[in-house]
Amino acid sequence: MARLLLAPALILAATNLHAQTSAPEIFGPDQITDVYRVSLDRGASLLESINDVIRSKGIRDGHVIISAGSVQECTYHFVASTDLKAQNEYRTVSGPSEILGGGGIIADGEPHVHIALSNPEKGVYGGHLEKGCRVLYLAEFTVFRFRGGAPLTRKSNQNGTLLLQKK
Repeated sequence: MARLLLAPALILAATNLHAQTSAPEIFGPDQITDVYRVSLDRGASLLESINDVIRSKGIRDGHVIISAGSVQECTYHFVASTDLKAQNEYRTVSGPSEILGGGGIIADGEPHVHIALSNPEKGVYGGHLEKGCRVLYLAEFTVFRFRGGAPLTRKSNQNGTLLLQKK
């Protein structure tokens, strides 16, 4: 009998949780007009190279996909609490790690890129890519330019989180 009473309580809790969240903001439609495939060699800086491509090609809105490679050192950050205002923890990991994947949206010429990495000692780790992530043997990424839709930017919400918005 207790199991039967618990199920409606869980459904009600899930419904209340869903009711407290806002509807997703949907942007578009856009079209991909240009695609740049980039290969980096040993010692290159990953985020700095992504930024160089964005600036040199004049990309204001787009997407980055990091598809393959390895790093010898990487700095990233991740959220370290569930407080209303995010608290970030920064880490720099030295030693060989494989890039499992990564990517993010470019809004107003600024990329917001996350990365997943792995190595035998640390397992899988990652978060928001920071400057100073150096390529070990190679890294490959693709940058897409979007056109046709409303330009995007990021603006802080009431808790200081930068959210995508129409420019």
